[in-house]
Amino acid sequence: MIPSKLRLQSLFLLVASLLLLPPTYADPVADYRSMKYGFFVHYVWGGEAYSATINRDGSLPAGLDDLANRFDAEGFARDMAAMNVEYVLFTAWHADMNVLYPSKVMEKWRPGHSSKRDLIGDMIKACKARGIKVLLYTHPRDGHDFTDDDMARTGWHRGEGSNPDFNQWDKAKWNDFINEAYAELVDRYGRDILGLYLDEGSGAADSYRVVDYPRLRKTITAKHPHLLMMQNDYGSLYSCDIGNKEIFYHHGFDTPDGDQWTSYKIPITIVAGSIFWSAFPEGGSEPAHKSPKIGFNPWIQYTPEAMYRYTVLQVASNTDGGGTLWAAGPYAGGGWETGVLDRMKKTGDLIKRVERSIKNTYPSASYRTAPGTRISDLAWGVATRSIDDRIEYLHVLKPPADGTRTLTLPPPSDGRKFSQAVLLESSKSVSLKQDETGLTLTLPSGSSWDRLNTVIALQVSPDSPDTNMALWKGARASSHRDNPTHPAMATDGNPVTSWVSDPQDGAPWLALDLGTSRAIGRVELQGAFQTGDRVVASQDWSFSQPEILASFVASPGPTLEILSATYGAGELRVDLTEKLRPMVTAGSLRAMVGNGFAGGDPAPNQPKELRVEYKLGGDPSTVVVKEDQLLAIGDSPSWKINLDAKPSFRHLRVERATAGKPMQVSEWQVWSSF
Repeated sequence: MIPSKLRLQSLFLLVASLLLLPPTYADPVADYRSMKYGFFVHYVWGGEAYSATINRDGSLPAGLDDLANRFDAEGFARDMAAMNVEYVLFTAWHADMNVLYPSKVMEKWRPGHSSKRDLIGDMIKACKARGIKVLLYTHPRDGHDFTDDDMARTGWHRGEGSNPDFNQWDKAKWNDFINEAYAELVDRYGRDILGLYLDEGSGAADSYRVVDYPRLRKTITAKHPHLLMMQNDYGSLYSCDIGNKEIFYHHGFDTPDGDQWTSYKIPITIVAGSIFWSAFPEGGSEPAHKSPKIGFNPWIQYTPEAMYRYTVLQVASNTDGGGTLWAAGPYAGGGWETGVLDRMKKTGDLIKRVERSIKNTYPSASYRTAPGTRISDLAWGVATRSIDDRIEYLHVLKPPADGTRTLTLPPPSDGRKFSQAVLLESSKSVSLKQDETGLTLTLPSGSSWDRLNTVIALQVSPDSPDTNMALWKGARASSHRDNPTHPAMATDGNPVTSWVSDPQDGAPWLALDLGTSRAIGRVELQGAFQTGDRVVASQDWSFSQPEILASFVASPGPTLEILSATYGAGELRVDLTEKLRPMVTAGSLRAMVGNGFAGGDPAPNQPKELRVEYKLGGDPSTVVVKEDQLLAIGDSPSWKINLDAKPSFRHLRVERATAGKPMQVSEWQVWSSF
């Protein structure tokens, strides 16, 4: 037992730490990783393509400029603040690519498809004034909505569905147009946004046939390398950083029972209105204009309580960041479909009561919640952790069935010890007992379990074992090939997955943001390194004053020689030998097998495989890997760095000082004590 005086001091420190303001991030990639509650808005003029945003009475705006001029930026920002959201994902352009700001690029390529008013700039300014951050939604392959004349101007040629006619279109011209449009967008707003959302546009996940994604990434990040790139995930993210799951009353969300909704690793967007934009007139029960391209499912009225509880569940599974984005769109001129604002405000109010355990947090490493979990599956609830890893938040979504005030939990999976516990809302002390069997927590006399969510804050004890502070933290890199090799793979706790730099990247680096400055005792990296690679540390994400912590010296290992590599099915195969050979580093090779990596689909509608013949240390062998699986040959070498002085830094970077083969990091761990 802790003496009474020390217990009071410890309790005071825990309560005080809960009142501290969350840290302000400079790096949007790390910033978004800790965000958990957003709102997705389509405010769209569909032009001749189809009907989108309507007026309150169900009529359509008079045109693009009418839609833009009637947008109430201040009122919109007030509504977002009333919803208590951390960030907004707002449309810069969508249907028929009608952009909501004055655009010289659009006037050059497609006159009449940009608004005279800078609606986007006004919206960003109004949200920023209320501390609400912004991402912008865009669509890089929306040519199928264009008129024939506009298609001719931009290189598109009408094909089937959302694809152009691949035999007649001009891919180079289309990508020239798209890159000019994105360069202008980033020039205008890059300093003031977290990043961009790129609509996939193809359920077949084959948009690489339309968009030159490596080129587009370079265009977007050229002047603002900090920008996050996100995309709705249909199986391939190309050059984007993070995926997003879009839910439109399907995939298990076709019930108002929120306890049956499934959680995700990636951020999830869930329609909370009729659709992603205003489609029902005020008080109406039928859509004003039925689009031939998007059917309308029944509008299920989710309750604020269900939305709140699901947001909490998703916080605990969402290791990629972003949490939950609820989605709806305002009417032209302001206002929302019946019930949308009221439900969102009530959801925001519920979150506000315990927002320190939801916003600016990471999933718990002590009590993990696997993606795919439903509240109905839980034994008691879920857990989250503060950015500095010093506070664990227990969200008791299912109180003890026997009606007692005592909750019993198994031992923390990472071995953490806890010194004190309080109810987050009231700061009342919770009785805590921890031993080898686990935790026993008893509510104070007179307290009872909240039927929605009781949050208990646990102070991590200083004598806890060293912890991997890099787990699920923000990582960014100089380059990556595709979704399976993006930077987050290096901090996902899974050594099978890897970040791999692009072969064209002559000076690759991978940076890690620990969220706060920490005393670092040990750094461990698994991957492919060469002599001269080094780990540097800094207090700022731009590494303006880097300090070298260690340099790598390669030791002799078995050589890996790729003899042949083919991908496909049956006789329909492509030769990838020359593509794999440059990827070999330090006797090992890691690559995610798929159509994107192969540069196309050699055998449509057939299950494919990669067959590789190789020699490792002179011994011949063959491996066959199925489509969408990881190719792994050879052992990833380990690089361990012991720092006896325990220097304190927030940002770390592993970098290549001299040009060489691609860099690969399968796992990066940073061990620190509390």
